[in-house]
Amino acid sequence: MEDFFTWIGAQLGAAIRFIVEGLGGFFANFDDALKGFFSGLAGELGIGTSIFSLLGLILGLYLLFKGVTALLRGSIVGGILLVFIGLTFLGWLIT
Repeated sequence: MEDFFTWIGAQLGAAIRFIVEGLGGFFANFDDALKGFFSGLAGELGIGTSIFSLLGLILGLYLLFKGVTALLRGSIVGGILLVFIGLTFLGWLIT
């Protein structure tokens, strides 16, 4: 009877180890892919790969998006203002 539970424990341990190693390999490759993506994006735009540069890029794109959606809703002044601020911020960031 003891051999049966030893076998079950060994099988459960092997299954857990397989899952953990598989997820570790997946996230290691995912991390490399994410680093390559951000490095290529930042290199093409001419900005640094720091978290502040990437957050600034996200903020500028968000302002641009909100400006375009405001223009589509019919808010001309607010839309033009947000598009102008977004483009100014992105232009400042990229140069």
